[in-house]
Amino acid sequence: MENQTVRPLSKLCFRDVPLLSSDYPIALRDLADPPAVLTVHGALDFDSLPVLGIVGSRDSSVMAESWLRRHLPELSKMALVVSGGARGIDELAHRIAIFESRPTAVVLPTSLDCPYPSDWADRSVEVIRHGGCLISEYKSGTPIRRWHFEKRNRLIAALSDVVLVVEARRRSGTGITARHAGMMGRTVATLPWFPSDPRGELCNDLLVDRAAALVRNSDDVRTLLTSAAAARLLRMQRALLGAGI
Repeated sequence: MENQTVRPLSKLCFRDVPLLSSDYPIALRDLADPPAVLTVHGALDFDSLPVLGIVGSRDSSVMAESWLRRHLPELSKMALVVSGGARGIDELAHRIAIFESRPTAVVLPTSLDCPYPSDWADRSVEVIRHGGCLISEYKSGTPIRRWHFEKRNRLIAALSDVVLVVEARRRSGTGITARHAGMMGRTVATLPWFPSDPRGELCNDLLVDRAAALVRNSDDVRTLLTSAAAARLLRMQRALLGAGI
């Protein structure tokens, strides 16, 4: 965890969304341990658009950043971009969506009143302005713990129709997100990396293990998103029929 000063965000802006609320994201109910209550700042809408989770290294490379800058603007026009707000790939994904005036969802590992990284205390204004949101499963005043980061990753996986692994080393939090996504039947996609480049070890591992679809560009990701979002809609319809609604 980086050593930084945590700046507070006004609690007057937050609202609690309990598990049984109609506003609670249906996708999170696929989890074995869905949060009993979400704390939300902004618009909580995961049903209007396909949801694209973007994950990757905090120490992101020029190549990975260049790929995102080239392809994510177009994808953000058709999908809600979800990530964890961390330095590197996460932060860039959010920034691109904001620059394109598109919604993005920032899933934080901390309570919203003391966001980590602390930049989100200021940047939240831009997120909200473009129809996005900040989300946490921790009530205000909860001290940050290292295991919060892994728990946050499962939320990103559950909320996403497609989880795109842009760049990651073998032992990383990104791998945890990809594993959760695979276990829940979400589509995992990744970019191929040169075999000797450690920055893309996890990406190549996922491809070799057939745990992820290979994508080259925004067209490949768009195809996966369209298919995954249609499958999600079908699951939701079946769940509603099963509940007699």
